[in-house]
Amino acid sequence: MNEFAQLSPMTQALTLMLVGMGTVFVVLILVIYLSQFMITIVNKVAPEAEAKPVKLAASAAAAVEPGVEAAIRQAIAQVAPGATVTKIVKK
Repeated sequence: MNEFAQLSPMTQALTLMLVGMGTVFVVLILVIYLSQFMITIVNKVAPEAEAKPVKLAASAAAAVEPGVEAAIRQAIAQVAPGATVTKIVKK
């Protein structure tokens, strides 16, 4: 007869729990290391291109209409009392 079946139910439960938790732990460790390995390979094969900073010319920043600017300042004053608006730029 099977030796596992002869153990008490509590011992069987503890054994199954330890085997299950051990299996999950090993699988999660494998997932971590395999994903790190895959990230390393992908970064070597297709490195991410560096983003070039975009410089906006002074003339490119369009002026905000006075009515719109007043509405923005009033909305900010209602939402955040005491906050100051230093610059509003239209993009």
